[in-house]
Amino acid sequence: MTPNDIPLQQLHQTPGYGDGYTDVRQSSLSSIDDIALEDDTAVEEFTERQQSPNDVLERKLGLWSGMAIVVGSIIGSGIFSSPALVLDSVGSVGMSMVVWGIGALVSLCGCAAYMELGTMLPRSGGEKEYLAVAYPRPRALLPFAFCLSFIFISFPSGLAADSVVTGVYFVYAATGSKPTAGHSEWTQRAIGLAVVAACGLMHALCGKLAIRVQNTLTVVKVLLLVLIAGVGVFNRHREDGSGFHDAFRGTSRNAHSYVSALFKVFFSYSGFTSLNYSIDELRDPVRNLPRAAMGGLMATTVLYILCNASFFLVLSPDAVREAGTAVAGVFFSQALSPIWGQRIVPALIGLAAFGNVMCATFSASRVVFEAAREGYLPGGTRFLGSISRRFQAPVWALAMSGVLAAVFIVGPPPGEAYDFLIDIGGYPVWMFYGLSVVGLLIMRRTHAELVRPFRTWHGANVLTIATALFMCCVPFVRPSDERVDSRHIPYWAAPVAALLFIVVSGPLWYIQVVVRQGLDRSIYGRSSEIK
Repeated sequence: MTPNDIPLQQLHQTPGYGDGYTDVRQSSLSSIDDIALEDDTAVEEFTERQQSPNDVLERKLGLWSGMAIVVGSIIGSGIFSSPALVLDSVGSVGMSMVVWGIGALVSLCGCAAYMELGTMLPRSGGEKEYLAVAYPRPRALLPFAFCLSFIFISFPSGLAADSVVTGVYFVYAATGSKPTAGHSEWTQRAIGLAVVAACGLMHALCGKLAIRVQNTLTVVKVLLLVLIAGVGVFNRHREDGSGFHDAFRGTSRNAHSYVSALFKVFFSYSGFTSLNYSIDELRDPVRNLPRAAMGGLMATTVLYILCNASFFLVLSPDAVREAGTAVAGVFFSQALSPIWGQRIVPALIGLAAFGNVMCATFSASRVVFEAAREGYLPGGTRFLGSISRRFQAPVWALAMSGVLAAVFIVGPPPGEAYDFLIDIGGYPVWMFYGLSVVGLLIMRRTHAELVRPFRTWHGANVLTIATALFMCCVPFVRPSDERVDSRHIPYWAAPVAALLFIVVSGPLWYIQVVVRQGLDRSIYGRSSEIK
């Protein structure tokens, strides 16, 4: 019997639920008298785990640290580079602001659904836990597919992208020229490798220091966004008035343009689920998870809208388009001075991207750690699912996350192949988002007895599911972009490759779960086997 097989009402009968909550996976190990193990060796191993304080990760995250992880995961390079791309897609300032508002609304609905899931099933692992309960047959198939997709595709590709962006902006700050100025791509990748290694080592060797660094970088990001908002209000120099004059002039009527814009906006808002992956380390999670996640996302939403407004108050729409991904630098160059736009701001954006890597490294390693302990990955007891006695951290899980990210950084050659591998990672995210929220609706019927400290509106769930379907189907629609004919890799290749990977996880699931009985032989499986 695995933790997912334990009657779910036991979760809410656990002492402290909602007030110093204790995970059922921990409370089920409370007494060896309650468990009958098969042999003396198993009893000895179980006793050793019980006596060791290293069997579970320490609850070191409070409300503000949790909120810092959420805000730090959301705010990256997207808000500093996407506004010009969104404007170029939709054609007008007014519609650009509308698209950012739609992205905020959908993200808040998705976040609310994950808060209901997270407080109803407060266990680390995110979708792995929710899918296991919502779709119990075939046993653990969807959670297994999720784990493999996120561990081997989504998380490492995202880490690689953010790490390379960090390198891009650090080179920008060092040279004073735009990221598009043709700097050595391998220099940027080398910096990306150093960033991945630094984040992994900090989380592995000094976890509490890493959390403090995350919190500090989050403050830096927020202050940078506040600075942009303030500069926009007090530096409206343009002679022809603000960019909001005749705001909807030139609005695009091409449907695919809005698809492209929404992809960029959703990318900028992504990260609000990050705390669900490490909820076992959050103090009083039933109370703090909604506060941290919803509070962090709402604060970020306000800052995003204000920053977009500031860009258009200071720069004309044509200037924003011309600036491209360096719009923040051009904004500060015009509003303050060139030294701000060419040196200071790029360095701060690089730090923002570095903070993203810090938060993503933390979340990715926790998915690896939980997947190994549950039995989805081999080596759960001795390696990937183990906790270092000295450092109180899942060192092997952190190492695996870092190695996979490094493969995505240095493996593909420059150009389309690199972009292709990065694009693969985004597709499973929306697929499992949608399946998890559908699962939430299923559990309202199949597990109506579960306590739901946070309950989201039905219409918000429907909107999230519709958006997930949209994001999963649109990549197969041919873009109305003439440049698509000049590409060597077809536009549909990335989503097809992601789907094929998910399909291939089926036979791997059969080997690991059915043949090798990985779930029953895992740490959680053996220690919760009740006769």
